[in-house]
Amino acid sequence: MKKIAIAVKENGKKVEHFGICEYFIVYNYDEKNHDAEYDNVIFSSKDHNKNGEEWEKSADAIKNCDIVICEKMGLVAKTEVKKMGIKIIESEGLIEDVIDNFIKTETKKENIIL
Repeated sequence: MKKIAIAVKENGKKVEHFGICEYFIVYNYDEKNHDAEYDNVIFSSKDHNKNGEEWEKSADAIKNCDIVICEKMGLVAKTEVKKMGIKIIESEGLIEDVIDNFIKTETKKENIIL
């Protein structure tokens, strides 16, 4: 079972940029059955200080997740999140479509014969 964190906008319907998202919707992903089930919401406390590194708060919020899906992620944040062992997927659109596309991609990977 893997935990997927999706960075979302304030309306909770679209995927957001990693550093500025207010919260993440977390799904449990069963790799064997290719099922994603809602788990919880993680809030990323932002102070929106112009001199602060907001992405650090996002990274700390998802430290227990295996995968993060976001619209975009800055270069420094990407490097640090990868060091945490979290897989990064950049995608945009509605959350339901993004999670469906993730599952379709993972299912296709399983069917590839090497």
